[in-house]
Amino acid sequence: MKVTKLLIAALFCICFFPAKAQWRLGAEAGIDLSSVNIVTNHTQIGSHGGLTVDYAFKNRINLSTGVFHTMKGANTICADKLGYELLARLGYIEIPLQVGYRIPVASNIHLTPSVGAYFAWGVNGTGEFEKSATGYNPNESMNVTEWSNPFKSHYYYTTESERKLAYAFNRFDSGLRFGLNAEIGQISLSFNYDLGLKDMWKGFEQAGLYKQLRNRNATLAIGYKFQL
Repeated sequence: MKVTKLLIAALFCICFFPAKAQWRLGAEAGIDLSSVNIVTNHTQIGSHGGLTVDYAFKNRINLSTGVFHTMKGANTICADKLGYELLARLGYIEIPLQVGYRIPVASNIHLTPSVGAYFAWGVNGTGEFEKSATGYNPNESMNVTEWSNPFKSHYYYTTESERKLAYAFNRFDSGLRFGLNAEIGQISLSFNYDLGLKDMWKGFEQAGLYKQLRNRNATLAIGYKFQL
């Protein structure tokens, strides 16, 4: 992915700037508002938390990364002749890489807009299919199947005798990240938006919809940063 490679290269280049810097470690917790890149879906609310690492230059450039557990996915309704509803709650270990610029607003108050990329690995979650036997009909009862690991393929029954394969979600996910962080002393309030660029599931394509499914996720978090 060319965009991701350029962002990583920029991060390494900035590390060699002849400017004094300081490391900051921190922790944050918040909520995820996740969805996917199709219109017919409902946003899910999940938990977010982890450790942060910042490298703040004296010239106000700020590099940030960390390790987080984040919940993504959506309650997605395929409103066409395929006639099924897909629920997916996907837990990832995520590592972002961001470059920002710290803007002083007042004494001990800074705003830091940032841009970068994220890389995630699926570790847990749940999933559920609700499949209509005759196509999309909101008044018809649905055949329901559940699976405890959405990152592993399994078979489910659409009728008493018909068995189909539920395709696993891709474990690896990546994309762009845009953020805005407000610091009041050592307390931080952050907003980040993940724009997934990787196809997270091939089930729609196999069913004939030919639509790549990609993660979309907004994170609101509060944290605390320790000066080193």
